[in-house]
Amino acid sequence: MAGEKGRRPTPRRRGTGGAARATGAARASAKPRVAKAPKVARAPKVAKAAKAAPKVAKPAAKAAPARSVTRPSERRAQHQRAGVLRVVAIAVGGLLALALVVVVALFALRNSSLFAITSIEFDPTEHVSAEDVQSLAQVPEGATLLNVDTDQIEESLRKNPWVASASFARVPPGTLKITIEEQQPAALVLMSSGTVAWYLSEENTWIEPTRVEAAEGQSVNDAALAIAEACGCLLVTDVPSTVDPEPGAPATDEVLDAVRQFQEGFSDDFASQVVCYSVPSTENVSCVLASGVEISLGTPTEISLKESIVRGYLDQSEGRLVRINVRVTSSPAFREIDSSNVQPGEGVSSSEESGE
Repeated sequence: MAGEKGRRPTPRRRGTGGAARATGAARASAKPRVAKAPKVARAPKVAKAAKAAPKVAKPAAKAAPARSVTRPSERRAQHQRAGVLRVVAIAVGGLLALALVVVVALFALRNSSLFAITSIEFDPTEHVSAEDVQSLAQVPEGATLLNVDTDQIEESLRKNPWVASASFARVPPGTLKITIEEQQPAALVLMSSGTVAWYLSEENTWIEPTRVEAAEGQSVNDAALAIAEACGCLLVTDVPSTVDPEPGAPATDEVLDAVRQFQEGFSDDFASQVVCYSVPSTENVSCVLASGVEISLGTPTEISLKESIVRGYLDQSEGRLVRINVRVTSSPAFREIDSSNVQPGEGVSSSEESGE
């Protein structure tokens, strides 16, 4: 045994390596094999929902802006526009600054004694005198051209019933000019109880009374008619005493309303021929034309028909002066008057008319 321990191991030959590997392989093959798990069959692939659903068109991606090439002329135009805008901005700013300065200056001078009102100028009208304006204007003490309340002055001036409106002009340093527009009279109303007539405005308000003075051999009606014609307005006579005018008050009387109804109901051409109405009552209205023809109208009904009948009679008269009665349109009447001395407003009584 000792000898065996001192013996060196005999080196292996190269040829024996294959056997050793074979032996290793045999050992490896001798290990028990583990059986592989059987492959599980895969479920058939389900079509993706995205494929089954209709495709939604996606918004087209914004194309990258093409790089523009600015021409020299376009650059010059852009610079010019920018320059113009700068000039405009500077000009606007200057105007705003100037306006602010003006406002501040006006506010500072508003109560300045430099513009204190020292005189009032007024050109008298036919019915409004300088004394009337001086007494009614009532310019407050210390008022200036910049702070004077012209609306309040106009309201005071309208206390005169002839004043329809007023306009004002400021003349530095201290003159206030006033221009009056008068009321236009639509009618001169002569009362039956005397020689006093009242002017009635186009706004149907009483203006003021005037006395009618007849010349020798002239009737009051004729004198009043001359005044009315000078003013370019109607004459209304025989107005009952129940009518009580007041300056500036509206005329609401029935007899005057009857006159308005006839004037508005007649055609413009025919209404312009009427120079005078007589209205002792609403049932007994009559008128006189510029030609001197007197017409009994009665109540303000069937106005167009009454005008048509009158026109027919006038056409038949061949220029001869007549009196016509159309108070009852179913039985009108007329009378020719063979006289060259009959004046507007005169005529014959209804009892003398034919057909009555």
